[in-house]
Amino acid sequence: MKKFTFKTEQPTGKWKSFHSPVHNIKYNKKVCGHLTGDNLASNENVKIKLAVVKKDVNEDNHPNCPWKWIQVKGTFATLKEAKDWLNENRERIFSQFKLYLFDD
Repeated sequence: MKKFTFKTEQPTGKWKSFHSPVHNIKYNKKVCGHLTGDNLASNENVKIKLAVVKKDVNEDNHPNCPWKWIQVKGTFATLKEAKDWLNENRERIFSQFKLYLFDD
């Protein structure tokens, strides 16, 4: 089973100083989630959000969208801890959910 990979995208453009970097979670070279948090610049309270395929397309009254966001319970002290947790628990994640992979 492949491991998750991660890519940090820095903001660009005129207003880049107002935006935080985006920490993408990738599987098989496609984005499937994000690492988010209150203050990622200081590596605090990191949360994991994954895009998963819905079991029933009508479960949330949005039938045109085949996926939804889920968030892992709890927070992690650092980005490294969140990344390590994802790769250590990937078998459990894949046994419970089918990840939705975004096209780049």
